[in-house]
Amino acid sequence: MVGQPTFFVLDDKMVAVFSVLQNNCEVKMECLFSKTGIEDYTLEYKGPLERKSELINLAKVKAQSIFKENVFSV
Repeated sequence: MVGQPTFFVLDDKMVAVFSVLQNNCEVKMECLFSKTGIEDYTLEYKGPLERKSELINLAKVKAQSIFKENVFSV
């Protein structure tokens, strides 16, 4: 499950903050976008280490989706 992202403007870039939840694990991601894509991101993970890479990959996929749907189209 993914919450709706919150957007902020930083100079000529956009920041999206969102969470990805799955099976009592959570990744909170703050993602910095430019016109060309993801420039940088920070992650906060809560859950067992065995699921960490899976949830981080889901967050990265969601970030790409946010870029295509909300940043690139603007």
